[in-house]
Amino acid sequence: MEVKISHYSKRGHGLGPAGTGEAEVAGTVVGDQVLVAMGKRRKKKQGATLLEVLVPSPDRVAPRCKHVGICGGCAWQQLSYAAQLKTKQERLEKLFSPSPLPLIPCESPWAYRNKMEFSFSQNKNGDRFLGLMIARSRGHVLNLEECFLTSSWFIHVVSVVRDWWEKSELLSYHPPADSGSLRTLTLREGKRTGDKMVFLTVSGNHDYFVNKGQLQAFKEAVERALPDENPSLFMRIQRIAKGKPTEFYEMHLGGPDHIQETLHLKGRQMDFHISPASFFQPNTFQAERLYARALELVDPAPTDTVFDLYCGTATLGIIFAPYVKKVVGMELCPYAVCDAKVNVELNQLTNVVIRKGDVGTLLAQCSDAPDLCIIDPPRSGLDPTALKHLERLSPKKILYISCNPATQSENISMLLEAGYTLKTTQGVDQFPHTPHIENIAILLKT
Repeated sequence: MEVKISHYSKRGHGLGPAGTGEAEVAGTVVGDQVLVAMGKRRKKKQGATLLEVLVPSPDRVAPRCKHVGICGGCAWQQLSYAAQLKTKQERLEKLFSPSPLPLIPCESPWAYRNKMEFSFSQNKNGDRFLGLMIARSRGHVLNLEECFLTSSWFIHVVSVVRDWWEKSELLSYHPPADSGSLRTLTLREGKRTGDKMVFLTVSGNHDYFVNKGQLQAFKEAVERALPDENPSLFMRIQRIAKGKPTEFYEMHLGGPDHIQETLHLKGRQMDFHISPASFFQPNTFQAERLYARALELVDPAPTDTVFDLYCGTATLGIIFAPYVKKVVGMELCPYAVCDAKVNVELNQLTNVVIRKGDVGTLLAQCSDAPDLCIIDPPRSGLDPTALKHLERLSPKKILYISCNPATQSENISMLLEAGYTLKTTQGVDQFPHTPHIENIAILLKT
């Protein structure tokens, strides 16, 4: 069937009219005339496989990676970078008023990721796969042989770990049955420091534990792959039980117990201690531009008291600390809280306090309003309790940074009803060749 691609899905796949609905075709570009094989219908969208590009769009370019159109890791390698920026800017303009400032591009749109998680999977024939999810599939994994979003050592380690797995008797984890051992392989690096981390996430089901010999073989395989690098090595156990919260346990296998990363902003150097479970922006150099621009737009005063909500490892709070009177970070994750406290000491700051707990609960205990509130929540956005107490405290300024502009827009609409004005927004392209956008919003109390 022939389809003319007219727009993109949320996942960045091309959409075009097909019968009474739309075909969703990975690896296509707006303006492409394509030949597709139609797949299963899901609501009004029908998955389709690209067979041939009959008439290419003017925005189509030759992708670098041979996995384009199959791998779900990046949807837009075949779209020119200028067109990627234009499409992302248009998405923001549909969500926010006044019109957002121009999107800040990524100066180095390749090999930018400092972290990547790879999945283990097996089919019914026992074939083994370690890589990224296949586009539009449910749980199917591609054996990744190259990736241009990461440093080359990532794929080398993936290949080595795949060989280790082939020689072991271990099975990949199968969620419906809570069977199998191997869940994911996560690789991290400090882009400025060169530090490397490798951690293997396994099932917490006692029937599928990874034994000492298998772990030793894993450790030796990775160390051979990274000679003279002294990588930080961990095994992370993920235990699930019906009706109970998921539990995580970490086992340090070798090398340092963390990696370190450095950010350079406005003539200052800030150092960050990163543990396996802690969040850190996955594009180091673009994070520097994101945070520098946030500082410029907020223009904090030396007398300001700042609340840093969902502070994680306290990156934003530490960046703002030299320019304000006091920063109070709030974070639920115990691993992140530990790293945040280490980072405060590492940067020799005396005006930053980290409080552990649910953000909504901690805000409920506050009676004095901060001058500035920094919000950088999960993709789901602000939880209702946190939003309620944020409105009650009514800080003069809010800096809201989000990796999900759609939920950010919903939260901002509620804040506008509570008497705030949206001063400005500006997107930052943290994730080239994907549809994802990091967005800065500044709100003022009127």
